[in-house]
Amino acid sequence: MSSSPGCALVTGGAGGIGREVVRRLAERGLRVIVADIDAGAARRTADEAGASAVAFDVGDPDAWAEADRAVAATGLPLVALVLNAGVALGEAEVLDVDPAAYRRAWSVNVDGVVHGLRALVPRLAEAGGHAVVTASLAGLTAVPFDPVYAMTKHAVVGLVRSYAPALAARGVGLHAVCPGLVDTAMLGAARPELDRLGFPLVAASDVARALVACAVGDDPHEVVVVQPGRDPLPYRFAGVPGGRTGTPMPALPSRLPIGTRRSRQNPVPREEP
Repeated sequence: MSSSPGCALVTGGAGGIGREVVRRLAERGLRVIVADIDAGAARRTADEAGASAVAFDVGDPDAWAEADRAVAATGLPLVALVLNAGVALGEAEVLDVDPAAYRRAWSVNVDGVVHGLRALVPRLAEAGGHAVVTASLAGLTAVPFDPVYAMTKHAVVGLVRSYAPALAARGVGLHAVCPGLVDTAMLGAARPELDRLGFPLVAASDVARALVACAVGDDPHEVVVVQPGRDPLPYRFAGVPGGRTGTPMPALPSRLPIGTRRSRQNPVPREEP
């Protein structure tokens, strides 16, 4: 962790995992900003931890200007960004997925990560900070009881793995923490059945510990798994088969202009304190 003072922003900061992350970051001496769509819950969580609060929808790219202003208002460098907001659908049959619920899951779980990085990576780069995403084991394996949720978590794991090298070159760490089923309100109506089966759940505090370790630079791994009764551990991805071309496959460059793209522009107007 940096020895200089800094601030941290936590999305979904009023939820079960988010509250634990906020508390642990505050205990480390960071000025924490609790970001949540529920303004009242964000304020209560912030008051408990001696933090500040900002309410906005992480899936709205324009709303991230609120987060940037909240960071600027601290007058401190942004050293940690915890992209923790997430929702589940709980629908096993894709044919029955409600379109509005599908759009909301993608907006929060995927857009909220992309927009957060686009808005705040410049500030992280100034401080040499870290961004960490709350992903899931659903991003590493099949989840028949909620395939759309699994799709969103596979997406963010792929983003982290693909974008981390570019951010590392700018001095920014990027990580994903992938817990199993966590003992939070997100389990909803499934909780009684899990209890009946005696299924072991991950404590929210254990997930928060892994997230904070990544956020402050104590854990350098890109993807970390959290399971009940085990310390967090790095996930080892298997390689993919190469082509049979008769010659060694060359390494691809970090920039390859496939498709069409426009030049990058900072989507959030920067306001200095």
